[in-house]
Amino acid sequence: MNVEKPDTIKRFDDPHPLFPGEHWVDLAGGIAAWLLTRKHPSLAVRTLGTFLGATLVARAAHGRHTMSNVMRWTPIGGGIQR
Repeated sequence: MNVEKPDTIKRFDDPHPLFPGEHWVDLAGGIAAWLLTRKHPSLAVRTLGTFLGATLVARAAHGRHTMSNVMRWTPIGGGIQR
């Protein structure tokens, strides 16, 4: 039985950007998701915002040494060392 990943997951596994400057869009989206949800009264919304923000920032920093410094600004990225 041969099981393949769905195209959406393959896209996130692929480190090559879809368009030039994609890492900056991912970074902005991740920081925006965190900032917009961090003071929400619902724990579920805050958790989802933190997860989404960290995922997008990690996607932006994937394979980029300069972006790894930016990850330290996020709530989860503060503990990441080079």
